[in-house]
Amino acid sequence: MRTSRVGKTLATLTAATAMAFGGTLMTATGAAAVGGSACEVNIKNTQMIAGSFGAQTRSGPGTSYSKKAHLASFEGFYARCYAKNSAGNRWYYGDPNSSSSRSWVFAGNVQAI
Repeated sequence: MRTSRVGKTLATLTAATAMAFGGTLMTATGAAAVGGSACEVNIKNTQMIAGSFGAQTRSGPGTSYSKKAHLASFEGFYARCYAKNSAGNRWYYGDPNSSSSRSWVFAGNVQAI
């Protein structure tokens, strides 16, 4: 009887683990989020502003990363650092004025003020 409980517990644990990993793999979209550890150069809170069309922020330095928020036209962005992605494009990491959620924005969509 005792062996049977251990077997059932082990089977339940194995099934739960498989479901957890399967669910994670099924719900993952794009590349995983990348924080400030990906920065190459610190720039200490440089105030930037989005262009007339605004700017999409992302969870990492590239378009393969998930979208986070959209900066409105001429909305501010405090850049903390930047990195270049594999395509050689510069991406800034920092804080949108409208949110405390740090994210990445393509350098071509913002300019320093």
